[in-house]
Amino acid sequence: MSVSDPLLKRFKGLVLLLRNEKDAIRDHNSFLQQFSETLEEVFRRGLKQPGTIFGFNKRDYWNWIESLPDVLNVQSINPALTLSVSTVKNCKKVKSNQGRGRLFIRFALARKSLHLPVRYIHTNSTLLEYWYDPNTSIIGNEILSEIFLSLLEETKQILFNLNIKNSSFLDETWTIPVYKQFEFVPCRDLGIHLSYIKGRAVVAAVDIGSVAAEDNKIETGDVLDELYGVSLNGVRKGQIPELLKQNQGWPIYLAVVKCQFLSGVVFPPIAQRLRILGIDPTKLEANMHNVEGVHHTQHRFPPVSVESGTVAIPRLPPPHAQLPDDDLEQVPVNSPDGK
Repeated sequence: MSVSDPLLKRFKGLVLLLRNEKDAIRDHNSFLQQFSETLEEVFRRGLKQPGTIFGFNKRDYWNWIESLPDVLNVQSINPALTLSVSTVKNCKKVKSNQGRGRLFIRFALARKSLHLPVRYIHTNSTLLEYWYDPNTSIIGNEILSEIFLSLLEETKQILFNLNIKNSSFLDETWTIPVYKQFEFVPCRDLGIHLSYIKGRAVVAAVDIGSVAAEDNKIETGDVLDELYGVSLNGVRKGQIPELLKQNQGWPIYLAVVKCQFLSGVVFPPIAQRLRILGIDPTKLEANMHNVEGVHHTQHRFPPVSVESGTVAIPRLPPPHAQLPDDDLEQVPVNSPDGK
């Protein structure tokens, strides 16, 4: 069956590129982001929107996917789809329909089940007509949807080894940052100082010689993502000290979104937050490449000392430039009781 639609042609080409990869497809595969963006474009093409005046209640492909277990006979649905939908619904790291849809795509790719929602929506003509315009969509078009479904079947032959935990920025971008998980020894002083910006705990400074600074594990600009398995997306000041207090005496399990890619480039959503803090992302990038004796593909730049005064703490923006939800005060994370 020939592919005549330009978007499907592009998607087919990307499927072939991924199939030709010798190793498993991981988060930083050079074709993965374009593949994901193209796939999302197919899901969105011809998606019907309710006739609201100001664009309120805008729907996305996730809305019809999450409805499938309720609309269709649950007993006839493949458990892999039910698991994918419930996992995304219960995830605290994504807040928007866009983020949930993207997490579903990643989860379903890893479990070879992305073809299932497209197959199931075609078993219910009323549901299909409600969500998709047959004249402008791919999924709502009888011929094009068959081609698309065959390409989704092809993705089952690809090994996607994706870190599903690395999902906290899917609301904002398809670009996947570097993600690290650490186990620190029980201690009263991690040596990191946080600012809370746009619902994220951003590392504003790291004390030289601290537990967190060892081997540059935690660096200025990193975002705390999980603490003891609890998502920190949307965290408020006081929540982190409370979690440390609840787990006092135990090793500290911490997951972070790294500020920089292996190339040294700052992850764009973090770069936006650093500018609010008064930190120039380009200086961090330059600093990484200028550290003597450090290979360019490593995440290394000197930790910032709050007490020694050897490195200046970034100057905060004026009050009129601060967002209502931002808490730019640098809060030390130094003991279970927050003192």
